[in-house]
This record gives sequence, structure tokens and C-alpha cells, in this order.
Amino acid sequence: MRIFYQFDYDALPRNVKKHLARSVRSPDYLVHGQVMSNLRWYALHTAIFLACIFFIYLSAEADFGDPVKDTSWADTGMIVWYAILFFGVVYAGHAMWQRMQLSAKFHFLPGRYLFPLALVDIRSSKIAVHDLAQLRKLEATHHESNGRYNKTVFSFNFNDGTSKSLVINNLNQAEIALEKFNSYQSKARAAFHNRDIASLYGFDPFLDVRKNKWKEALDTSGVAKKVISLFQYLKTPLLILAVVIASLFWYGRNAASDKKMYLNAKQQKTESAYLGYIANGKFRVAEMQAELPRVVFNETLKKNSVTLLRNLKTRFPQSDILPEVAEEIHLLYDRSLQKFKAQAVNSDTGLIKSMEQLLKFAEEHDNPSVAISFARPTVSDLSQLDAFLKLKENKVRGMKIIPAAKYFADDSAAARETRITTGIRSAFSTIFPNDVLAFNANAAAKDNVPKLLIAYQIEPSGKVYTSEKQDDAFVGLVMRFKAAIMVPNARDRWKFDLEVEPPDSFNVEYKTSSRDKVQHAPEGQVYAVMAERAFDKLANKINAAFFSPDSAVFMRQAKNSR
Repeated sequence: MRIFYQFDYDALPRNVKKHLARSVRSPDYLVHGQVMSNLRWYALHTAIFLACIFFIYLSAEADFGDPVKDTSWADTGMIVWYAILFFGVVYAGHAMWQRMQLSAKFHFLPGRYLFPLALVDIRSSKIAVHDLAQLRKLEATHHESNGRYNKTVFSFNFNDGTSKSLVINNLNQAEIALEKFNSYQSKARAAFHNRDIASLYGFDPFLDVRKNKWKEALDTSGVAKKVISLFQYLKTPLLILAVVIASLFWYGRNAASDKKMYLNAKQQKTESAYLGYIANGKFRVAEMQAELPRVVFNETLKKNSVTLLRNLKTRFPQSDILPEVAEEIHLLYDRSLQKFKAQAVNSDTGLIKSMEQLLKFAEEHDNPSVAISFARPTVSDLSQLDAFLKLKENKVRGMKIIPAAKYFADDSAAARETRITTGIRSAFSTIFPNDVLAFNANAAAKDNVPKLLIAYQIEPSGKVYTSEKQDDAFVGLVMRFKAAIMVPNARDRWKFDLEVEPPDSFNVEYKTSSRDKVQHAPEGQVYAVMAERAFDKLANKINAAFFSPDSAVFMRQAKNSR
């Protein structure tokens, strides 16, 4: 005989339903009932329902309408998340609706009920019954964890070798249930032998069904209906419904956000907003791409940057904004020129013209670089200088003239030239932004780039300098500078010359040790003083050649050179 039976509640005879309701309510027949009160049931499922709605709102609201951050169109994985949440919504809603239907139909709380002759699961319209008349053995096992009671498991072992378990989480209830089960089974057997039909109906509410060998109430449907029942048991229809709702919600939410993103981008009129919509939007991408150059151009105008304007030419080579970009670049160059004229030596028309040519070249070639190149004396020139000094020794009463060439070689000259370069860059950077004109040292600059060329030569002046404390002699040196602004393809060049004579006498500060036998100035330091003096005059000359004495740039440079 079968141990397990499953049938529809609606298929039960009316008198069986009455016996079942009476047995569930009567403590004289019911061994144990696992039920949840309607209040707790509705509270739990309402909490699930509201929690899922809340998380749906949070997920949908996150970055909603933000053209930069909202990437929901690309994030199809959100459909899965929405499906999980909507499954919680439809599951909780369906469970509460089903609870109301079952409560009205049963007139008792749905749950699992243990009778002396049947273990009944009636949590839905599909009733599951295990026939305890075929019970071989009942085992009740108490479980503990770390010495604390955890649960009691009732294992019902049947004659066909199958088993079914019932878990009770309260020790007192478990002991009462075990005692009542053994007692009620004895009473049920006694009622059967005594033919006490009224008691038997209490102990076994399915007695009438049992008499008919369960046939009328059994679910004898075909395979197709059983498959459908399995799907219903697994909540498959609810899952499918949740997936459909989630997909529609995902699309609807993204469509609404797309419109909001579009409106926000149009309102903000920023490059980041437009690029955000182009990357993350869907319906108006072509329109935003067409408007992007104009938006970026308008935003760039506020920054007064030639570099950013130049970038627009390469970034949007086919856009209709290019003429306006060129015009704005020209305005920035003209503004810088006017600023220079306000502080320059206005009487020097050659200087103004050369600066105009320099700015024009930089504007036309989109390159602000101006090389500062120094043309130093060659090794041959310096060798000839030392040879000349050697010839002078016989005219200075046998004193040794110290050679000068090595103190004007590349290593020593570089530091002095760097100081001049730094001064020029400092002066011009207060007038010209680096993306308009940028002066930088470049000794290897080619002829096709603009440059400020400073050439200098060193020659003996004829003066001889000696010290009271040493027998060495030093020849005075004249430094001749020639500076010019050289713009490719420009006929006229602005230039100036400067000649710096050595002084009649000068002091050299130096430190010595008491352990030195002869105390005198280091050889290189004497010539270094001459060179430093010449380059200081060059710095002052450059400042005076470019800028008016009453200009802010001139006064600042003069103050820094002190």
C-alpha cells in the first residue's frame, strides 16, 4: 500500500472537510501543529514586499538622469537584480493573497499537523498526507550545540523503508508531542477495536477517504498536469512574471532616465555632460554628437586658453566652428600683443615689429615655442685667447699670466646662460601665457623655428690684474654680446649689441685655510667674477631693451637682479 498521498482540498467530501477542521481545533485529537498566526504571516510577507519595493526604488533612483554616471543601458545585469526584487514582490503579494484564500476556505490556519494516524501538510490547496497507520518506528532525537538545546527531529520510518521527518524547535513542545503521539495512538487502536466511530473520526480525519482506499480524492491526473503542478510548486509562474516585469521596468526606467539625461545635458551645456550622454544615452546620441563641438567651444572660451582652442582644430577637423576657433585664437594673440606693447619700449618700432612677427608665426604654426640659443666662443677661439695671453707674460715683469680658456668652457658657461634664460622666461611669462609664447633654452634649435639668439665673444682688454698676496697675473677680458630675435622668413630682425669692459679694479671674495702655505684667490674665481659681471650687465641690458623703465615687468626684474 502507498505511504504518501496527495490530493486537492476541494476534491474532499464535505464531511471529511468538517472532520479535518474539528480535529485541527481539538487538543483531544491533534498531537502537534506547526502553524504561523495570520498576524505574523502578514507582517513577515508585508515586510518582504515593502523591502523589495524599497530596494527597487533605490536601484532605479541611483544616478537617475545623470548623463555622466548613469550607465544603466549598458548594465543589462540590472535585469537580474530587478527580477530578484520583483520576484520578492510578486511572491509576497501572491503568498498574502493565497493566505487569505486558504484561511477563508479552511476555517483554520494553514500548516503541518500531526495526528495519531496521519501527518498532514496543508499549507496550500494541495494536501500532502503520510499514512501513519503504516508506521514501523518513530525516532525522536534531541540535538544540542555546545551544550545548548537546538531542536528535536521526529523521524517517521515506514514499512516500505521510506521515512519522513518533522522538526520541533522547542524541547517542552517536543516532549509533549512525543507523549501525546504515543498516548493518542493507543487510544486510536482502542477506538478501532471498540468500533468507536466518533473517536476514530477525531484521530483520523481522513477515515472516510481511507475507507474508499483514497481513490476518490487521489490526484490521478496525467503527466502534463503533474508537470504543471511541479512548476507551480517551484513558483515558476511567479519567476517568469518577475522576469517579464523586471525587463519592462528596466527598459521603462532607462527610457525615462534617458530623457532626463538629455534634458540635464542640454541645461548644463558642458562637455562632460554631452560626452556622458553620448557614452551612456540611447535615443538622442546623434543630436548630441552634432552639438558637441559647439558646446566644447563655448566652454573653452571661458578658459582663455590657446592650447584648448588649438585642440579643437584637431579634435573636430570637420566642424563648422573652425573659423570661430581661429578668430578666438587670433584675439588671444592680439590681446597678448597689446599687453606687451603697454610695457614695452614704445620708441623701438623694430622691437614691436619683431614681436608682431614672432606672434604671427606662433599663431600660424600653432606652436608657441621660442628657442633661446647661446652662441659661445669656440674651442679654437678660446685656444687662441690663451696663446695670446701667453705672449703677454714677458711684459708683466716675469709674472705668470693665468690662462682663461678653461674657465669659459661649456661647463662653466652653462650656469651663467641658464640664469639669463631664467630671467627672460620670468619676464615674458608675466605677459604671454605659455601657450602663446614660451621661451625655452634650446642650443640645437633649427633655422625654421623662431629664436632669441645671443652670441658672445671674449677678447683681452689689455689690462692686467695682480694681487698683493700672489705672483700670478690675470688679463682683463672684454665680453661682446650680439642678441637678435630671429623669425623664419622675416626680413627684418630686431637686435642689439653690448660690450662689457673689465673694471679698473675689483675684489674677489674667497675663503682659505690656516694650513695653506700661500693664501690667494682661486684662479677660476677671478675670471668668474669678470664673467658674472658681464652677464649681469647683459641681463640688465635685455630688461632695458624689451621693457619700459616704468613698467611693472622692468621694475620686478630689476628688483630680482639686485
